[in-house]
Amino acid sequence: MNVELKATETKIKKEMKHFMALNVMSIAFGGIALALAISALTVNALALKTTDPTTLLNLFSNIGISLVVAGLAFWFLISSAEVLSKFEEIQEEKNSELAPSREKLTERVVKLIGLYREKKPQIRRMILVSKIAGVCFFANALIQAVMLVQNLNAGSVAFAPAVGGILVSVVMGAVGFFLPSSFHKYAMCWDERLMHSDDVEKKILSFMEEPL
Repeated sequence: MNVELKATETKIKKEMKHFMALNVMSIAFGGIALALAISALTVNALALKTTDPTTLLNLFSNIGISLVVAGLAFWFLISSAEVLSKFEEIQEEKNSELAPSREKLTERVVKLIGLYREKKPQIRRMILVSKIAGVCFFANALIQAVMLVQNLNAGSVAFAPAVGGILVSVVMGAVGFFLPSSFHKYAMCWDERLMHSDDVEKKILSFMEEPL
């Protein structure tokens, strides 16, 4: 019985680690998107001193897009932080346990199911955004690599910093793209648990409604 309990605890720990990683990466990507949007907004706002009508139209268009992106990024960042906050409460309870019993482990699973049920739409958005961010980082790495080759031919490039930037983009792209894929199997488990918990709730309600 202890072996079964230990195996279940190990499985839950792995799921929680993947979920924590997804939370952290989502907040990081949201912060990067917000920073880029604010940077673009600042640059375009400072360029409004021009008097050319066509340029002004383009600047206002860029400012509008930057505002929308900044708003969406901020909303996503706050939503992801809320998920992380609720998850950390469960995580802290787990860390405070010296020798978790079957009852404590069951309570933790129930709380995780409740969190997944409450934040399921946001968790799905986090998975999607993480994949999109991963693709963007891969694309950025490819662009940097092409520019590096062109600059090497021209003889004007700092090789080490350029390669470092490419490697960072590749690593971030790999984490952003493959993390949701590895988390997908755990999401399927939580969907199944959620379905079973709904069935149990219906049976309990049906039992409560039966006449004594």
